[in-house]
Amino acid sequence: MGKCTTTTKICLLVISLVFWGAAAALCFVSSWVYRTYHDFDHLTEATLTLVPASIVLAVAVFMFLIGLLGCIAVCKESKILLASYFCLIMVVFLGEVVAGVLGYAYREQVKEVVSEGLKKAIDNYNDTVMQEQMDFVQTELKCCGISNASDWNDSPAWRANHTDSVVPMSCCFDLSVNTTTCAIGSKNMYKEGCLDSLEHKFTTNLVYIASITIAFAIIQILGLISTCILICRTREVKYDRLENAQRDGLRV
Repeated sequence: MGKCTTTTKICLLVISLVFWGAAAALCFVSSWVYRTYHDFDHLTEATLTLVPASIVLAVAVFMFLIGLLGCIAVCKESKILLASYFCLIMVVFLGEVVAGVLGYAYREQVKEVVSEGLKKAIDNYNDTVMQEQMDFVQTELKCCGISNASDWNDSPAWRANHTDSVVPMSCCFDLSVNTTTCAIGSKNMYKEGCLDSLEHKFTTNLVYIASITIAFAIIQILGLISTCILICRTREVKYDRLENAQRDGLRV
């Protein structure tokens, strides 16, 4: 019985330390998703990655507090603290399940939402914010238009001041100092559209969130099992001490 209790304590202490490491990892992933989303916030909806990332960030804060509570509960062998530890782990586990479900549910909508966002940006290219973000996307992802460069010919805002064969400068690379235009068919123009590249970027974010959530959910299940065992063993130890006192003739 003593060895089992000791093993369970060690297991919970290790899991509490893992929670601290997990909290740091989740904070890093969430901040990375936030930073990525900031570059495309006018081209996509927040539900693609921002909502799941927000849930994961909140989970990270709870996991740090849970790790601290777990260490204290194990050292003091308090059933109240252990029960609180169990309940908090369960809350975080449910939060991660929600984040995973959201990520899975929105994965099918990524292409549609990204396509609509890119079309909106191209159609409103005369808007400063849209122009900056579209230029950033095309330069960063090395792409041009939605499916290809010809999409710029369908943009009212772009065609109002440019000929059919001209596309934004961000569609071309290795531009010389004297270059003032980027035309369709140029050797230094990006041939691929931005839809597939941007869709892949957001889908990758969702995959990262889901993968990490599943990994830490498994750890939390082990924590729940270990906590239940320690709560039960703590109760047995107290009964054992009472029986010893009665056997020795002590008044209790």
